Amino acid sequence: MPLPKSLRQPIRRASTSSNSSRRNVCRQCNNLDPRGYASTVYHAESKKGPITSLTLVIDALSLERNKLPNEGGCRFCGVLIQALDAFFDGWRGNRGRVTVDLKEKGGIIVGVEGDGWKGELVEIYAGSASRAPWPTLGIGHHIPLNSGSDDTFNFARRCIQDCLTNPKHVACKTARKALNGTPKRLLDVGRITAPIRLIDAQGKTFQYATLSHCWGTGPILTTTKSNWKKLSSNIPFDALPPLFQDAVIITRQLGLRYIWIDSLCIIQDSTRDWETESSKMGSIYESSYITISATGSSNGGTRCLLDRRKPIKIDYQNTTRREFALRARKTTDHLPDIKTVEPAKPMGPLMARAWALQEHVLSTRILHYTTTELLFECKTSYRCECSPTRKSYPTTPALIPKAIAKQSKDHHALYDAWQRIVELYTKRELTVQNDKLPALSGIASKIKEATGSSYLAGLWKEHLASDLLWSSTPTSAGGEIRVLDAYRAPSFSWASLNTPISYYSPDEDERSTFNSIIKLLSSAIALSGLNPLGTVFDGAMVVRGPCISAVLSSQPKDGNWEYTLLIKGTSAIRISHDCMLVRHDMTDNGSKELEHTVRRAAHGDILAAFKAPVLCLSVARYEGWLSGLVLGRSERINGAWERLGTFSVGMEGFGKAEEKDVRLV
Repeated sequence: MPLPKSLRQPIRRASTSSNSSRRNVCRQCNNLDPRGYASTVYHAESKKGPITSLTLVIDALSLERNKLPNEGGCRFCGVLIQALDAFFDGWRGNRGRVTVDLKEKGGIIVGVEGDGWKGELVEIYAGSASRAPWPTLGIGHHIPLNSGSDDTFNFARRCIQDCLTNPKHVACKTARKALNGTPKRLLDVGRITAPIRLIDAQGKTFQYATLSHCWGTGPILTTTKSNWKKLSSNIPFDALPPLFQDAVIITRQLGLRYIWIDSLCIIQDSTRDWETESSKMGSIYESSYITISATGSSNGGTRCLLDRRKPIKIDYQNTTRREFALRARKTTDHLPDIKTVEPAKPMGPLMARAWALQEHVLSTRILHYTTTELLFECKTSYRCECSPTRKSYPTTPALIPKAIAKQSKDHHALYDAWQRIVELYTKRELTVQNDKLPALSGIASKIKEATGSSYLAGLWKEHLASDLLWSSTPTSAGGEIRVLDAYRAPSFSWASLNTPISYYSPDEDERSTFNSIIKLLSSAIALSGLNPLGTVFDGAMVVRGPCISAVLSSQPKDGNWEYTLLIKGTSAIRISHDCMLVRHDMTDNGSKELEHTVRRAAHGDILAAFKAPVLCLSVARYEGWLSGLVLGRSERINGAWERLGTFSVGMEGFGKAEEKDVRLV
């Protein structure tokens, strides 16, 4: 019988220790013990009794003033100070905070607040299998000092072999191997004594690796119309960029003969070849034996087989002056979270690149080469060198297979997965801005195959209301978001802008009340290439739904711009604007009279306060609320409307709305 829900949740307990037993406990660091603190969390679901965790936030200046242990200072604070001095240059004198995450029988994870140390963490752990210096400290697994060591390659081979032979890895074994998704070319890395060369792989079956990597801005070896015959004969090892050399070494070490590298296996100055092969990328990565992810490399000139920073020894003596083996090493917050079903979070420059997301999502097996350790993911499980135990953790490659498996019971599962992927994707960077839709087309292909829905430049016909209600969430680093200089997608698509976006995520109770109140009358997406889910040069849809006219007001506030809907008989409604907006005066082709409207601001437009008429289209109703789109007249297409943002309002404010047919472009 499962535990009651109340017992499955982490609970907080106040310390029951007597004053006498706590008098030697440091109020600042709690002796680096997760137990017995006011905010200690007891995880009641543990089979071996309560396992505790604790997060401490310590003022950096207060910690710095701690006396040395031989001067009567806290020896546990001294452990933190030694780790901070070794890995966080400049932390002394910093007015920020030090975060200390403690977990019973685990390592101690330390971070420092500040942009200079963003994402940087240090793990403190017992360095010996003998008795730990205090009962709650865990023993750290050995991580080799070079990512090209025999130990690391053996770890990689074990992970792959376990995936291939484990009967529970059903999703990994059923990955699609369709011939129309196989690569046209492969790089034959042969044996050390044989030439490296491009081969024709079309229509044939090969066991191959794939490389996921950052191109960077520097020169990189590519295949072109003029050199592909030469590369088909012989590519000297020394002619390969350092990262490609490492990829060849890894491929050979794993017992493979072939590897697919996009810059070499696609003719880069052939539009037709690029469109054909890039449209197959999802299948190419899914069908590969292993994806080598150069996660920690910023470009082809940096290696992924490299030395790692050596752990440091930390001096520690207990009250009897016995010395213990205590270590500290650089780490990242990369482990999966089973409770929140969050997959592993590999850290490195590659994780900021848009193309790499679908390579990560669609690969069957991945080796992530980070600066600190090797991580392995497949469609079923996760392992890393610091946590090598085989467990069924949530993984990114498992996202779509799990959604497909749930689809029969929950028809929202795949669309929810798509929206979560789009949220992640829009935070990433593209070198070629017109790749916005092609770089996600492999994932779109999987969703289309499973649902049968029509694809509307980033939206799905069978999930239209929810997909239309995306919201722009510009970051502070993004500055003022404006419309692109060149057309890339219709305004109703998130692909029309360069901004992170988010969707409304209802819980199960809220989902039951979410109802679309629009009807799609027609839609048309004009493709500009061979990829049916790729680049578009035009798009439109006609929807019927409740509409009401309003005035949009723009005012500066706290250094930003605020946009508010003014509707007769209702209070002012603040909208979520897609980007900066400006008033626009245009001539109606029928009457030739000057008409006021609002449009997205372009680069060079001067922002100013304004009041101008707009149209509000209600899209969905849920729990007494309406959500919809704020629209301005299109200057490009006569009689059409372009999206400006979204709104949410109580239904009483839209009592006078009228059904209209609205053309969105």
